[in-house]
Amino acid sequence: MHVNATIVALATLVVSTAPAPALALESTMTVSSPLTPDELWKKVGDFCGLAAWSPAIESCFLSEDGKQRTVVLFGGIGKGVATLESWDDAKRSYTYTSVSGLLPTANHHTTVSVTGTANGSALTLTAIYDAKGVADADAKRIMDRSIYRSLCLGGPLLCSAEQGPIAPAELVRFNGIPASPKPLVSQGYLRRPEGTGPFPAVVLLHGCNGSPEAIDQNWGVTVSSWGYVTLAMDSFGPRGLKNTCRGGRPDDLFSDAYRALNYLVVQPFVDPKRVAVVGFSQGGWLTLWSVERGGIEKASENKFRAAVAFYPPCGGFRSAMAVPTLVLIGESDDWTTADACRKLAAGEDDLGTSRQKTDGAPVQLVVYPGAYHGFDISALRTPVTYFGHHMEFNKSASDQSREALRGFLEANMAR
Repeated sequence: MHVNATIVALATLVVSTAPAPALALESTMTVSSPLTPDELWKKVGDFCGLAAWSPAIESCFLSEDGKQRTVVLFGGIGKGVATLESWDDAKRSYTYTSVSGLLPTANHHTTVSVTGTANGSALTLTAIYDAKGVADADAKRIMDRSIYRSLCLGGPLLCSAEQGPIAPAELVRFNGIPASPKPLVSQGYLRRPEGTGPFPAVVLLHGCNGSPEAIDQNWGVTVSSWGYVTLAMDSFGPRGLKNTCRGGRPDDLFSDAYRALNYLVVQPFVDPKRVAVVGFSQGGWLTLWSVERGGIEKASENKFRAAVAFYPPCGGFRSAMAVPTLVLIGESDDWTTADACRKLAAGEDDLGTSRQKTDGAPVQLVVYPGAYHGFDISALRTPVTYFGHHMEFNKSASDQSREALRGFLEANMAR
C-alpha cells in the first residue's frame, strides 16, 4: 500500500528520443546507484526493462519487431507508447521517441545512458522537447519534476529530496533466517553512523509497491543521522516481485523483519538488544504482525525493542503487542483508516473483541488531521489517486511524524 510518486511521473519514461529541433527545451538529470554499471544496465538496459524494476508500471508490451513498446501504469494512471530509435549495448545507451504520452510536450526526445562511478554507477536521462498547450516554463517545471520522480523514486537510484546525489547506502546480501520455502538470499540497503558502535539499529520495511531505495533515501538517511544503523529491506527484489498492491503477497514475506533482525544482531557495530522495526503501509502492517505477541515473535530467539507503523492496515490483530508500538496515520486516509487504528490502540479487534489495556506493551496512536496516505512522501505534493485511493504529501504531518519517530526511538531504545 505504501506507494511512491513514480505513479505521477512515469510519463517521463514513455516520452521520446531523436534529433531535437532548434530552440527546444531541455531537461537532464544524473543520479547514482550502488549497483555496478553492468547490474544497473541489466535492470534498465531493455526497451521494456523499466517494467522489471519500476513499481509504477504494471506491464510492458513490445511489438513483434521489438521497436515499439506500450507501458501500462498501475492504479489506472494511464499508458504510453514509444518507438525505439537507436541502441548501443557497448556504451549502455539507447534512445526512443514517443507515439503517445502523458506530458504537455511535443517533439519529445530522450536519451538514457548508464556509466560507471567510483561508488557504483550512474544513470543519465536527457529529454529534449517543445511545450504543448502550456508555457515553456511550466512545461520545463513539469518535465524536471517528472524526471526526478521517475529516476529517484522508482528504482535502484540514489537522490536527495533536493534532486542532488546522496552518499550511497551499502547494498548487503545475506542468507535469510528464518528459512524461506524457496532458496532466498535477502538483501537491503545498510547505513551506519560515524564510529565503531555498537549502535542501536532500525529495520525499515517498504510498502506494496516496493522501492526500498526510496525508503532508504528518505528515512534511512534521516534515521541514520540520528545515530542509528538502518537497514532498508528489499523484500521484492530477491523474490522477483514488483508490486503486491492487488494481492499476490508471498507468505514468507512475514518473516523479512526477523531476517533483517537476525542479520543485524551479529554485526559488531550493532547493539543486539536495541533494534527497532519501522514500516510503511503494507510494511507497517508487517511491522505490527512482527511484534504481535505470539506467532513468529514468540518463536524468534532475537527480539525487537520497539516498533513504529506508518499508516498501516490496523485490522485483524487478535493479540497484544509484545513491545512498545507507535502508529502514525492521517485522519483522512481512505486506504488504511484511522478508525481501525483507534480500535487497535484501544485493545479492540475488528470483530469487537476487547483486550485488557494492561495486556502486552502500550500502543501509542497519533492521528494527523487532514492527512492522507503517503503523507511523508514529498514527491506527492501533487495529489494522486492510486487504486482508487487518495495520496498526498502533508508537510505538517511529515514534520511532526519525524519528531514523533525520533522521540519514540529515543525513549524506547536507550541503554
